[in-house]
Amino acid sequence: MEEINGDLYGDGLVSLGDEGSLESTDSGKQEQNCKICDNKLCSPRVLSCLHIFCEACIDKLMVNEAGDSLKYDLAVECPLCKQETKIPAGGAASLPSDYVITNILDVSSMDQSVVCTCCKSKEPAVARCTDCSHFLCSNCNSAHEFMRCFENHRVVPFDALRSSKEKSAVHKPIFCSRHVGESLKFYCCECEVGACTECLTVDHKVGEHRCERIVDAEPSLRAELRNFIVEGNARAVTAGSASARLDDALGDLQRQRDEAENVINEAFHAYKAALERRREKALEELERLHKERELKVMDLFDRVDKTVQRIDCACKFAARLLRRGDGTEIVMLKKTVASQFARLLEGAPEFDVDYSLEFVTKMEKFDAVTDETFGTFRTEATKAEERKRLSESSAIVSVASNAHSPAVSVTNAPVFDDFPLGNVRRVTGVTGVGMVGVPGVGGVPTMGVPGVGSVPGVGPVANTGVLPGVVNVNNVPGVGAVTGVGGVPALPSMVEYNLQQLASIAEKDVPPPTHASPAPSFTLAELLAGDLNSPQAYNNLQALAKLGLNTEVNGYGGVGAVSSISAVGPRGVSPGRPLLTAAEEAALVAPPAPLVRATKATPMHIRFKFGQLGGGKGQFNSPHGFCLGNDEDIIVADTNNHRITVFDKSGNHKFNFGVPGKEEGQLWYPRKVAVVRATGKFVVCDRGNERSRMQIFTKNGHFLKKIAVRFIDIVAGLAVTAEGLIVAVDSVTPTVFILSEEGDLMSWFDCSECMREPSDIAISGKEFYVCDFKGHCVVVFDDEGRFLRRIGCENVTNFPNGIDVSDAGDVLIGDSHGNKFHVAVFSRDGVLVSEFECPYVKVSRCCGLKITSEGYIVTLAKNNHHVLVLNTLYIV
Repeated sequence: MEEINGDLYGDGLVSLGDEGSLESTDSGKQEQNCKICDNKLCSPRVLSCLHIFCEACIDKLMVNEAGDSLKYDLAVECPLCKQETKIPAGGAASLPSDYVITNILDVSSMDQSVVCTCCKSKEPAVARCTDCSHFLCSNCNSAHEFMRCFENHRVVPFDALRSSKEKSAVHKPIFCSRHVGESLKFYCCECEVGACTECLTVDHKVGEHRCERIVDAEPSLRAELRNFIVEGNARAVTAGSASARLDDALGDLQRQRDEAENVINEAFHAYKAALERRREKALEELERLHKERELKVMDLFDRVDKTVQRIDCACKFAARLLRRGDGTEIVMLKKTVASQFARLLEGAPEFDVDYSLEFVTKMEKFDAVTDETFGTFRTEATKAEERKRLSESSAIVSVASNAHSPAVSVTNAPVFDDFPLGNVRRVTGVTGVGMVGVPGVGGVPTMGVPGVGSVPGVGPVANTGVLPGVVNVNNVPGVGAVTGVGGVPALPSMVEYNLQQLASIAEKDVPPPTHASPAPSFTLAELLAGDLNSPQAYNNLQALAKLGLNTEVNGYGGVGAVSSISAVGPRGVSPGRPLLTAAEEAALVAPPAPLVRATKATPMHIRFKFGQLGGGKGQFNSPHGFCLGNDEDIIVADTNNHRITVFDKSGNHKFNFGVPGKEEGQLWYPRKVAVVRATGKFVVCDRGNERSRMQIFTKNGHFLKKIAVRFIDIVAGLAVTAEGLIVAVDSVTPTVFILSEEGDLMSWFDCSECMREPSDIAISGKEFYVCDFKGHCVVVFDDEGRFLRRIGCENVTNFPNGIDVSDAGDVLIGDSHGNKFHVAVFSRDGVLVSEFECPYVKVSRCCGLKITSEGYIVTLAKNNHHVLVLNTLYIV
């Protein structure tokens, strides 16, 4: 039957008109090739997913790896879309043929040599009859012109067909698969298949099936296909918008995952710090108990020693008396000797020692308490349950009294509950000041933080005419009005710092309660880290911070018992120095002006990328940092593989160094690496036996020395100045430390007043550029720690995680928000110059950004486990 379809052509030349043309275009030529063998389609067959392949290629898909043919009733997976198609019993030959592609191939064959199909001469064809569907040689063409049997046949010369402006299609007649030689001329509406004349008398009988001529059914079928296209396009648009939302959801999910990871790490470090404090107390108690018993033992030892000496002396005296004395001498001294022996024998100390000193720990109970209090995950399901319980409790409480509002959890973090509230240490603060969760204040309900104590010298504060749980700070003598009760602005870093200082003061004065549980205490800043949804919480704590910390510092009067605060300052700030200068306070209060974005971000193309998950050569496992070497080598801190890997600037692997371990010269989760330009030495920051450790290696990877950096919690950024000084920024307590290569701490400055969470650092001249991950900007300081300016803002530099300064002085800030690597280019004074984005690969948590001398951008995709090198940017 396929031979018949291949040799006979019929039903004339049909103009395609609005339905399209079969003319071979570039895209049409691509459609004529099989996507499996990449050759011209031969006997094209259509799978259920509407992808087209050669019949022979589909048959090959039905052969397993052993070379055995599969049964025909099994499904074949499309190589392009992976949709499965069930193969009928006849194999690939029984699949529908793509008649349109076949017609396109016929049209393209007219440009080649076509022989006559009307006679046996095999002469070249010069025309085609649309009625008998044959290619005609010159003799047959003359016969069609003069013989009566071919009268009214329409013959079209090839020249006219090729020169026609409107391309026409050569359609084959499609023959019935059940009745040989019968072409399909009818359409069965019930069975939705074509039928021949014989089929109308056997399978599709008139009266039982409704059949129409194909030419009559064609308009309705075309209209139905057009409706399918319209509906499909509408669904594609809907799916496209859903895809955009899913992309945003994926980015939000990654952000929430990262935030939850940070909270888990912070909770771990807080618990670890509490355990360390408990260990120190236990060791102090052990030292005290040991000292008491040691003194008793030493005292007993001294008494025993003296007793032995006295007995020895008495025995020697008595023996000498016996040996050399006569009777009279013995009589005269016997009483004295007897008296001494009586005293020694009767007053001899007890020599039995019964002291016991051991430490008993309840590990099982500790594990149970840790599981209960460390934290739990909150998902959309648990939030729905919490809202349901909250609504039920609100209904119950509203009936009881208006003076007691339902408790609101302060640890309302979006993903992770940090600490249990029942074990919060009492903080002596301000008498009568209505902080969130302060019992004992008239009309102020508890909000989840029990037991805020008092500071002498502060009078009671009236609570009239204010929101429930909010203190009217305007009634406090000597304290100005506190605005912002209506909304919840972002918590300024100054307030965070004030709260930390307030908590630290309280910790010095208040002993832990006798009923304290094994759960660790924590600071108010940690307590507030996840709850900024309550205006009562925010404004009360802001007021409390101002009452406690601005006295005698910023000129407020009327609040007593806080004179010791002037001696408490941030690291690097001398006692008595104001917490903020006028310029710094203005810089903190005024947010950066919104930037004008001229156009859409320019796409960046991937020059090359390298690396994949693994522990082999050229592979990574969650790398956290990288830098560029003297020859622009790419040096990667391969964190979970515990090594440093060096590549040349083309991505070719050069060498690794580092042995897993916590001893000196070994590497344990290295996070950051930098290069000293003058010597080529590597500076590596890892964990070691402590939270952070810094080590120096030669340019060949040989260990030189260790630098003690116990004052750094987590190194978020590492750089080396032109003078060879090592600069490290701490992300836990935002502070910049400057050290010499010998390990001496040259200087340091606290930047917590101006930023929330450092994530990277770059140095240009005397200016330090520090990425503020949660502040969505870059904060610039001079080399003495003075605040200079901010660069970037939210929606332009979202969650920045990489920064570099070009030779021309342009500031490049990179982020991977939304799973796309984005670079914003600013001038040195903070003017947005241009934006670039790489839409060709989805990245997760890029770490760092460097620009090479050729202008290529290098970044490290931590969760993708590879390094990206992007095309040159035009930097003015």
